[in-house]
Parts: sequence; structure tokens; C-alpha cells
Amino acid sequence: MARLAPKTDVLRALFARSGNQCAFPGCTQPLINDKNKFIAQVCHIEAASEGGERFNPDGNDEHRRSYENLLILCYPHHIETDDIEEYPVDRLLQIKREHEQLFLKSDFNIDESELTKLSYEMGKYWSDIERLNKFDHIFSDSGLAMDVNGRNSFFDVIASAYDAVNGIELLLESFHKSDEELKSDFAALLIKKGIPPELFSDIPYYENPFENRNWESHNLGTPNWLQRLRIDLVHIEVKFLEEYLKTHSDDLHAKARFEKAKKALKEYAETAMHVD
Repeated sequence: MARLAPKTDVLRALFARSGNQCAFPGCTQPLINDKNKFIAQVCHIEAASEGGERFNPDGNDEHRRSYENLLILCYPHHIETDDIEEYPVDRLLQIKREHEQLFLKSDFNIDESELTKLSYEMGKYWSDIERLNKFDHIFSDSGLAMDVNGRNSFFDVIASAYDAVNGIELLLESFHKSDEELKSDFAALLIKKGIPPELFSDIPYYENPFENRNWESHNLGTPNWLQRLRIDLVHIEVKFLEEYLKTHSDDLHAKARFEKAKKALKEYAETAMHVD
């Protein structure tokens, strides 16, 4: 299952009891700067996904995104608490309790109007997507409706996009093969009708519509457009993960994908060229 984002009311409570300070003992780094930008990280005590620090396989996704399992740290102290031997679950829970005790009467509030609006709108939007695709699709009774799953994570969607590119490539290869066989298929048809194919041997190849059918499309257009699409998908992946990891730095799967995508984009940047 994809990791779940913290709910708005959970984030509200975390900020209200934060004092606008990193929860790490002795740290006074603000969470929101003077430009009203969030410059810290919402951190999981027990990791949100398998492979992360202090992941509890007996837990559930609702607990993992709950108020009790989250605290807000500055970037350096989030990295420091990745040391699970020095910072096991019990110690982080103690750090959270002691920090919140300092600010029980704090009146710090984050401007959450846009966050709340977006959270509501997107919750409704994904519900609409689910309803439209599963129940209200105009071809729902035909069994031909394409799946649009609003619950899919970014990783599910990007994997599907890569699979689609590979599928398109296979389809175009079949068209290429079909066009290459067109001349011999036509000759076989002539023979069936008692017409010797040699009758057409005096026609120059460049005037023969069955010779090198769609050569430029198959050998130039197709590889160039597929390469362009693959580059753009990797670029999208790097751009997304760059932002995602700012607030999900404990997601080891995302970190590994980020490094792989960065390497691939570097290679494209250095070597990708048009076929001509």
C-alpha cells in the first residue's frame, strides 16, 4: 500500500504545539521562516514505509501518519535521528513529549487556509475520479473502460507510463515489420492471380509504394520521439522526487529511485542525440 500523507488536523496540532521550533533538544531553528515558507521536515518516529528507520511491521498506515508518530525537525536533526541505535522509538517519543510540554500554551499557528482548501478539494477530486471511473463511466457495462485509479501513488503512475512507452515501442516495431513484408506480400498476391511480379521490376524503387514503406517514420521519427518521451519521464521523476524527499527523507525506496533517475538523466544529458 502507498504511504498515506498526514491529515490536515494532525499537521495543525503538530504546528500548534511546536512553538515554531525544531523539536530536537536545545535546537531553536524555526519551522516557518520570515517569508512564511516551511523550511523543516515532518518526520516519522516509526517509518512510514518498509525499509525506513524504525519501521514497525506490526503497525498500520493510519498509526504511521498519526499525531503520535510524527514530530517536526529541522533538516540536520532529521538526518541525525536516522541513527536508530542512538535514537530508537522510545527516545524520539520522549523528545516529542518534552518539546511539546514547553509549548502547551503556545499560540503559534501556521497559515493553513490554502493547505486546508487544497486538502478538501483534492480529497473531493480523487473521490470523483473513483466514482466516475468505477461507477459512472459511460461504458461501464462494456468491460472496456480503462482503469484510472486515483489511489495509485506517483511510483505506480510513473511505472505505468514507462510500461506504456515500452508497449508503444513494441506496437511500432510490429508496424515496421509489417511494412517491410508488404512488398513480398504483394508479390505473393500477384502470383495467386497468375500475374508475374517481374512485370513491375522496371519500376524504380523510389517510385514503388511497397519499397521501404514509411522508412523515415520507422527509422527516424519513431526512435527520436520514443527517446524524447523517455527523457521527459526521467526528468519528471527527478523533479518530483527532489521535492518529495524534502518532506519524506526517510523513504528509502524513493531515495533509491531518486539516485537511479538522477544517474539516468545525467547520462541522457551527456549522450542523447537525434537519429538522422
